[in-house]
Amino acid sequence: MRAMRTWLGVLLLSLLLVGCGFSLKRSAPLSPALAELALDPGAADAALVEGLTRELGAAGATLKPLNAPGVSVLTLSDYALRRDVVSVDERAKVGEYELHLKLSYAVSDAEGAALLKPTPLELSRVYSFDEQQALAAAQEEEVLRRELIADAVAQIIERLQRVQAPAPR
Repeated sequence: MRAMRTWLGVLLLSLLLVGCGFSLKRSAPLSPALAELALDPGAADAALVEGLTRELGAAGATLKPLNAPGVSVLTLSDYALRRDVVSVDERAKVGEYELHLKLSYAVSDAEGAALLKPTPLELSRVYSFDEQQALAAAQEEEVLRRELIADAVAQIIERLQRVQAPAPR
């Protein structure tokens, strides 16, 4: 009997969520101007390029090689991922680090005209460092690096979803 009530409660909650318009986030399609796209990664991290490739495909873009005729180009530049000391303790030991990810991206159409001018993107995360737990701190730093890259990919894709093709002349 209790299982039946639980089941009915879950069913009722599901119906309420569906009825209010709730749905999981999906990638919005890209503009037709970005349907065929080449990626010029510059010196970007392989994880960033992999994430962009995956998300661009999910958003409906067909990735083409650079210099392919008739394709728009997403160019990444000024990529830097660095770690800075934020604070030190009373023994002059590092207490916190900050990871910074910085890059710029731009989109040009097949003729080289700018669809999106160079757009800077900067993200950062702070984490505590305890020399007694150096292995855990290294693992935390790696998780934060992956999160920064995933956030950068998401922000770039969101911006690309708003790029419009220029009006015909």
